Formats: sequence, C-alpha cells, structure tokens
Amino acid sequence: MNKKRRTITFLLIAWTVINLIAGSLLFIDIQIFKAPKITATIKIAEINEEEASVEAIINISNPNIFGLSTRNFEIITTTPDGEEVIHTFLEGGDIGPNEEKSFETTAYVRFENNSPETLTSKITGDIGISVAFIKKTIPITVSVITSVEEIMETLAAPKINMHIEFGELTQKGLNLTGTIEAYNPNSFDIIIGDISGKIKAETGKNVGNLEIRGGVLKSGESLELESNGTILLDALNYKTITINIDGMAGARIAGINETVPISIEVDIKVPDLSNLLAPNIPTDVLIIGDYRLSLRGLIDDLTLEIDNPNKIDIEAKDILVSIFYVNAGEKTFVGETSLEEGIVKAQSREDFCGQLVIPYSKLLTMTGKRLLPDQMLITIRANVTIPGINQTIWVGVTGYQDFRLFK
Repeated sequence: MNKKRRTITFLLIAWTVINLIAGSLLFIDIQIFKAPKITATIKIAEINEEEASVEAIINISNPNIFGLSTRNFEIITTTPDGEEVIHTFLEGGDIGPNEEKSFETTAYVRFENNSPETLTSKITGDIGISVAFIKKTIPITVSVITSVEEIMETLAAPKINMHIEFGELTQKGLNLTGTIEAYNPNSFDIIIGDISGKIKAETGKNVGNLEIRGGVLKSGESLELESNGTILLDALNYKTITINIDGMAGARIAGINETVPISIEVDIKVPDLSNLLAPNIPTDVLIIGDYRLSLRGLIDDLTLEIDNPNKIDIEAKDILVSIFYVNAGEKTFVGETSLEEGIVKAQSREDFCGQLVIPYSKLLTMTGKRLLPDQMLITIRANVTIPGINQTIWVGVTGYQDFRLFK
C-alpha cells in the first residue's frame, strides 16, 4: 500500500513539474512570439447581368519556429450605408514554422439597383499557438476596402465599325444607308436603343442626320445594326463629310442598371455628281437643226432637247453648239453659237434653243460653189449640274447629218 502511495505521489509530482516546465516554455515562447504577417485582398473578379463574383484571399506568413493553426474565418461585406451584401466563411488550416499559406474563397453579390462606390469587408478569425501541453488562441480582425466604382469604370464600350453607302438623289437630298457592326467585349449584354447622329461638313455646318436602329449586343458577340439618313444637297459642295454619333447604351450589371458610352466618328468622301445622277438610266439628249434660207444667209435654228430621268432638277449651263461641214472626209469649221441655259425639272423634258447664221459667201467657199456639203457635223458641249451645287458634269454629244441624198 505504501508502495502504491509512493507511486501516485511520484506521478503527481512529475505532472506538476512537467506543467511548470511547459508553462515556463510557453512564457518564454510567448515572449519571443512574432506576430504573423496577414494580408487580405477582396476584389471583384467577374461581372454579369445578375451578379458579381468576389474573390477573397487571406495570406498569412508565419515567422515563428513553431506552427500555427487558423480557423473560424468569417467575412462580412457591407455597403457605405450599412447594407450587408456578403456573409461567408472561409476554412482555415495549419501553417508550419517559417511558412506562408493562402486561404481563398469566392462569394457572389447582387446590388439590387444600388451601385455603391466602395465595399467594406471585415474579416475575423482565430490563430492558435500550441506549445507542449498548452494551447493559446489569438483572435484576429482585418478590414479591407474594395472599390466598386473603379471596376465599373473599366467596363469596355462596344467596338464599332461603320460602312456607309450612298443611295437615291432627290430634291430632299441624298439618301444614305449604312451597316454598323458592333462587338461587345464585356461579360454582360448591352442594350442599344435607337440613336440619332449628326452629319457635318468640313466647316462644321450640319448637313444631315443619320438614324441607327438599336438591338441587343450579347456578351462576347457581334451584331449588325442598320442605319439610314439623308444629307442635304449642299453637302455635295464639300470634299468630305463627317458622321458623329454620341450616345449611351444600357447594361444590367450585377443586378443594377448602368450605362455604357457609345461613340462613332466616320469621315466619308463626298461622291462625284456623275455617280449620283441616274447611273442606271440614260439622260437622253436630242439636237434638232431647222435650216432655212434668208437674205443674211443659211439660218440654222437649233433646239437641244434634254430628257431628265432623275428625281431631282438638273441645270444645263454653258451650252455651246459647234458646226462643221464635211466634204470628201475633210472637216471644216463653220461656226458656233451658244444656246439658252436653264433648268430641267425632275423626270421631265426641256428644250434649249439658239440660232446660227452662215453667210452665203462663206457657205459657197466651203462647199465648192455648192449649196450643201456632203455632211454636216454638229457637236454640243455643256456643263450639267444641280442648282446650287458647285460640282458639274461636262457632257458632249456629236451627230452627223447627211446631205448627199439631196444631190
């Protein structure tokens, strides 16, 4: 029995000594304990229409000669007005002596039509120290500010290319049709409503308008938008015109309604008038010569008939008629005269008249004492334009009249 008591007494003494030694070691270790370096990052990783994914990374570096254990990480994220948008937990783990370890998790947030400028995240948890038979737990608290506004500002505007074609020319102006190819580089859809654009000349003068029909740009996809417009006839007096379109497109981002800017600027070379006036329908021109004798000589009453197929008025200017006699293949200049100038209304016909007098003395000299030559060559030159436009088209018509059947 005494032996048993001695054994129990020895064990109690040994246990007490061990705890005293462990306590002394713990005291010594705590005295030399180096606080772990803790860094935390909370960032918005991806955004779609309904929510944003938020990545939380806690990095802990243990500078001590003994291991640490982490547990009970809790993350609570709030908006500036105190609304809680994230409440999640992060599993901890052990960190060896002089080691570094990262703990990560992903949470999802929906802002419900309220876009905060920043998010404040409070991270709490425990770091445990274990020496001999005694364990010590130290609570930690870390706060992180995340900028939401910076993320929103990095959202990319659609990439846009525009192709314009000129259409029909009418009294109201020159019609335009266009195809706009828009690409959405974002992770959310963009809604483009109908947008109006202005067309300006080199001087800054507004010379037209363009309308773009909207659509939905799917995330990471392209869409062709149709457009049409009209430029004033005055625009044809310039070398280039510029299409300017500035507007906003709507997007739903993480549950909130945002806007994305749209900007288009395209310089277009003004087409030549010759490519606009009824390119597929001929403008018929007829020259009629009515010859009669008079005391002054041979009188040629000339009529130039112009048939305008265009849907716009045209103007004939600087009309000059030149007449040549042709005998035995040789051409001799007789004379020339100007015809009256004027307007040919859209899709109508107009006559322009003039007169040329050939003295008999000149006539007999050129025809070898004959009244009429073998042939008469008539050449017409004129400038055709649109009233009020500086551009002109120089046109010419040549015709022969054979008199050999009358000899």
